[in-house]
Amino acid sequence: MPLQFAYGSQVLTLPASAARELKNASLTELRALLALSQDLSLAEDPKALSKEIGCREKEAKDALAKWRDLGVLVDADAAVSPARQTTRLRHADEIPRYSTSELADLLERRESVRVLLDEAQSILGKLFTPAETNLVIGMVDYLGLSEEAVLLTLAHCKKIGKTNLRAIEKYAITLCDKGVTDPASMEEEFLREETFRSFEGELRSLFGLKSRALSAKEERFVANWIAYGYDDMEIIRRAYNITVDATSEASLPYANAILETWHALGLSTPEEIDRHLAEEAERKAGKKKGKEPTLGNSFNDDDFFAAALRRSFGTKKKGDEK
Repeated sequence: MPLQFAYGSQVLTLPASAARELKNASLTELRALLALSQDLSLAEDPKALSKEIGCREKEAKDALAKWRDLGVLVDADAAVSPARQTTRLRHADEIPRYSTSELADLLERRESVRVLLDEAQSILGKLFTPAETNLVIGMVDYLGLSEEAVLLTLAHCKKIGKTNLRAIEKYAITLCDKGVTDPASMEEEFLREETFRSFEGELRSLFGLKSRALSAKEERFVANWIAYGYDDMEIIRRAYNITVDATSEASLPYANAILETWHALGLSTPEEIDRHLAEEAERKAGKKKGKEPTLGNSFNDDDFFAAALRRSFGTKKKGDEK
């Protein structure tokens, strides 16, 4: 049987804009919102509001400031259409800015923002200018990120050498566009990025890539190797040695064909690969002497490699397409 609200003789009314912010609201902020929907006069008495919802007066003041800054609460004599757009951005537009007077008022009223800025300055190791303060607050109020998510983003950017707040802002917008907005998904994303960067650095050294950017195809190679569990440089080094011996150059596409073949064969450790290479050498030596391949090598690894090589270099064998 479907459920419905038991309205009785009273209902609570809230602006639709409040619903868009529920995911990012704290328990105290949600309780304050419900209490205000029942008795809006509590907005003028933070002490009474704190008693109503069971929190400290300072927390009640912060909750009121949050809903006011998001445009859910407005002055009674304010225009029906708020001057500032406060809904969360859904695409990579520039975050709107607070004026100097708005910043001063906001910092005075919202303790959570003051704490955020203190932590953020500590992470980046500098005092923020008004423009930089704007950028950090905008990540909360316009991108809808929690304070924890903003601090995680700043810490990650500092770790990878990105300390310019304008660049960090653009990175945060990119994360939001990808749907990476909560601390848990951010930690997963940052771990993937850091693994990729560390692995890429070792690859550059091994393959002599110096400082040039990887092409889109090369980035796919590297991402696939990590996904296959081939982020062990001992495995990559084996593929590199075979590549250079065969081609006299450090070719990423050729190395990719080798690694694709090993993955197709279910080889996942350096030891398994070494055994496979020894068996292949024995099989090929047996072929030269006219001997039959040993049991366990009934399928031809050369076919795997040829197909992988065509994929790596973007070529097709005649008859592959019909």
